Amino acid sequence: MNRLSDDDIALAGEVALGLLSPAEQAAASARMATDRAFADEVAAWHERLHPMASDADMPPPDAVWQGIQSQIFTQPQQDRGTALWKRLTILSTGIAAVLALMLFIQPTPPPVPTLTAPLIAALGSVEGRAAMTASYDRTTGELTLTPVSVETGTLYPELWIIPEGGTAASLGIVRGDVPSRIFVNPKHRAVMAKGATLAITPEPFGGAPGGKATGPILASGTITTI
Repeated sequence: MNRLSDDDIALAGEVALGLLSPAEQAAASARMATDRAFADEVAAWHERLHPMASDADMPPPDAVWQGIQSQIFTQPQQDRGTALWKRLTILSTGIAAVLALMLFIQPTPPPVPTLTAPLIAALGSVEGRAAMTASYDRTTGELTLTPVSVETGTLYPELWIIPEGGTAASLGIVRGDVPSRIFVNPKHRAVMAKGATLAITPEPFGGAPGGKATGPILASGTITTI
């Protein structure tokens, strides 16, 4: 098993904490599927962070309130001037203690609504000629693509969505050299779902004629959730 670098260990921690962007998370998820050492390090981070996730309430013990009450209400009778000064001191101490307790037992804020988890896919091929990660935001219809290696020669990489048991539909020509974002046509958003397949074929400028792929599938991957 290869030893992870410090950067890899830090990246695994960011995965466990959910600090990555959708595209970065998709790339990390794709790596976890093939890099056992990295996947084990992410699992180890989850294990380390688990104790911090407890949300159990810890009410202050009754003895704290009893102590405050005994200080305020059970002082012996003394000289009027001295007693007044001590009572004021004790009262201010009691108020400070109550304020501290109020800060300590602030009610738990309402949970933040959970956003819809993005759909991701890691596209690859046995030959290794092409690899790409994809992250799809179901709320906005935005698809983020991060190419790792895409070789199409003089042709252009065209992205396809293939629903389970359905017919492939083009999502358009994409960049094979730098990350890019596209907005999926509303008529195709219904099939952008878990279990569908994203695929890349090499096509001429302007896309496959008549919306039918002319080249072989260079890379493909099944859509899933994080």
